[in-house]
Amino acid sequence: MTLRVANISLLLMLTALSIPDCARSASLRLLESAPQRFDFIDIPSLPSDFGRAEFAFELWIKPDASFPVGPVWRASKDQLRNWSDADPEPLSSPSWWLAGNFLLDGHTRPHGFNFDDTREGTFSLQFYGGGRLRWMFADGDLDVPGKVWSVQAWPASTAPSLLDDRWHHVVAQRRWRNPKGAVLELWIDGQLQALREIPQQVDMRQWWDTLAHPDDPSALGGWALGAEVMTAWDQVFNQYEDYKGQVDELRLWSRSLDSAEIIAAARGEPVVSDAVLAHFSFDENAGNIIADRIDPDYRLTLHRGLARSWVSEDAPACCIPTSSMRPPAVARPFPAPKQ
Repeated sequence: MTLRVANISLLLMLTALSIPDCARSASLRLLESAPQRFDFIDIPSLPSDFGRAEFAFELWIKPDASFPVGPVWRASKDQLRNWSDADPEPLSSPSWWLAGNFLLDGHTRPHGFNFDDTREGTFSLQFYGGGRLRWMFADGDLDVPGKVWSVQAWPASTAPSLLDDRWHHVVAQRRWRNPKGAVLELWIDGQLQALREIPQQVDMRQWWDTLAHPDDPSALGGWALGAEVMTAWDQVFNQYEDYKGQVDELRLWSRSLDSAEIIAAARGEPVVSDAVLAHFSFDENAGNIIADRIDPDYRLTLHRGLARSWVSEDAPACCIPTSSMRPPAVARPFPAPKQ
């Protein structure tokens, strides 16, 4: 018996040593919200190297397909329930980007709230056209309607809808184009859904470190995951629809990913690199703090979450040991709210 117990103990020890240092046991669900009571995740800071050159923003999502598709902009009776049916041609008017469900809002308004104002530093992901996803990005004083680049399929029907009760892998990244300029790429489930070539190679930290929302109300935090920033913080607007569904496995990279890496990640295979600046696995399964697996002191905050905001279901992503990632990066916060 003694020998058997010893063997069992040794087996348990060896098994424990083989288990990766992440437990894929949960994800976060963003719920239907009441007016001026939006649940969202505040991203108050960004790793210091994110956005300086090439980068990738990677996330798994599972939109809640039980909600209908319909109008969202300035809706009243049906507000806070629909998935946007809007499908305006990109850059077709100054307000082309308004109607949609914000999955991530890093929209900036450096000079006010007019449609023609510049929006340097904007980084937003938004649902449109019945469950399609688009990326909006601004890296300077753009001479385009709406003052923000669009990376999306148009018409929307040329891309598959993500309202199918399945997990989807998303990568929004900037890749340098030689000898100058860059390419913005939006990948969905290992497929390049849209790209846009742009003329500049800009260090985004000039806005992300010092000019995030400079004209906005002092109560605002950083980027909002799950809602439009102004509605999330109960400031001025309440007409924007939010995102409803699960989020998981958020990773910020200091470089763009090649197609093989993106395809592998979408398949749930490991992509190991020391270029990962931050990794949020959403495995807390309770509370309102989501900690970075690389630097536990770097945290996101869930606002107005409930017990049912956490679900014991994971995205089909591969667990990557933190030992394969880079050392903790110093996070540079967005400007602190004014007192």
